[in-house]
Amino acid sequence: MDRGKYNIKAVAALVGLNPTTIRAWERRYQVLDPDRSESGHRIYSDNDVAKLRWIVDKQKEGLSVSKAIQLYEMPVNRTEVPIDYGIELRDQLFEALTNFEERHAHDIMNKAFSMFSFDKVIQDIVGPLLHEIGMRWEKGTITIAHEHFATAFLRARLSTLSLQMPINPFLPRILCVCAPEEEHELGLLFFTLYLRQSGFDVIFLGAGIPVPDLVTVTKQLTPRAVVLSCTISDHLKDLDEAIEQIQKQAPQTEIGLGGYAVDQHPEKYGDMLLGSDDNSWKSWLSRLTPTTGV
Repeated sequence: MDRGKYNIKAVAALVGLNPTTIRAWERRYQVLDPDRSESGHRIYSDNDVAKLRWIVDKQKEGLSVSKAIQLYEMPVNRTEVPIDYGIELRDQLFEALTNFEERHAHDIMNKAFSMFSFDKVIQDIVGPLLHEIGMRWEKGTITIAHEHFATAFLRARLSTLSLQMPINPFLPRILCVCAPEEEHELGLLFFTLYLRQSGFDVIFLGAGIPVPDLVTVTKQLTPRAVVLSCTISDHLKDLDEAIEQIQKQAPQTEIGLGGYAVDQHPEKYGDMLLGSDDNSWKSWLSRLTPTTGV
């Protein structure tokens, strides 16, 4: 499904029209039927952008807008493939972060948020970027220093935005933390953003929390669930200790697990595994919120 992802300012910049013209074409020719955000603003898809660009090109060739639209609607074979313009920004952001160009990375993020909806930036730019950085580190093409720099940058940049997301009072609190000794936060950071987008009250502890401190904080905060991330197999022993202590001292707390290391052992961790996609996450979270439909 071609989802709406661009605000009208972004579309105007991409196709060379001003927002007033786009709205006028919508009213006069019914050329587009954009989605609406929760706040009622127009949100356009890649197909919408491709359609407008095609019409603008035909207009430059001498056709009137109405004739161009008629031609577009004719049952002819068109070879245009919608372009996801977020890919270019994502690649630029990857280059900036892996070259430790913090100021340039901020400029790219500013541009992304000015052009696209928040969902677009998180799901189609930040999410794939986090995955790319993690994969590059695993393959040895970037160092852990690159990963730490990228994590620190994205965590600082997105934490302020995530705090502006409304908390659903009917959803429970979730504690997100890396397994003891685990230093890789990227996957956990993205899952935390997913939870906050969904309205959960999330506390992100990150890396470096020893088991006794984790248990103490869990008992203090009484979250509905503790989500632990483990990427390196050498840290599974410490993870198992954390699971055992939480289950022993906070038995009412659900435990969710994610990360490459735990995903390799589905027979061991069973229904504690979160999965790796939106549908799997929703399915796991439904046990925490059986009446909300999350």
